[in-house]
Amino acid sequence: MIKRPFHFNQEHIIGLVCLAISVIILSITPSFPKGKANIGLTGPAFFPDLLAFVFIVCGVYQLWHGTAYASLYRPITLSTARNLFKKKETRTAYFIILFIVGFILLFDILGFLVTSFLFLVLFLLRLGVPRWQTFFYATFFTALIYFLFGWLFTISLPSGILEYVGL
Repeated sequence: MIKRPFHFNQEHIIGLVCLAISVIILSITPSFPKGKANIGLTGPAFFPDLLAFVFIVCGVYQLWHGTAYASLYRPITLSTARNLFKKKETRTAYFIILFIVGFILLFDILGFLVTSFLFLVLFLLRLGVPRWQTFFYATFFTALIYFLFGWLFTISLPSGILEYVGL
């Protein structure tokens, strides 16, 4: 058996990102309230923890796949990393990450309604959805989520700047 040199490739990056996300999720969820009878299985941390464990499995698989089938992928070098920024798909992925970080940072300040609407508008416009559909979808889904969680499930959503007008 011929031993090939190790090459860091796209599969390794995907695996490491999955593992990093799962570590972040698992470090945040212990601060969530407990579920019924103080058992964490039914509380608000259940689905994020479940998602984190799925990310761990997927991350380990991606690391293994990137190593076992390294010959199928080009190694990542400085020039290939630079070329990634030229692709629209990669720039869109970075914009989505930026939008999510912005959503998190502005959520309490602007409130759920404003932040969700802005996030959806920017996201849909970036994906090339026509403007009239963008504003329709953003309005519809923001209202739907607000009524579902804010009224039906009685989850307190931050009002942010709309608190001054009574919402």
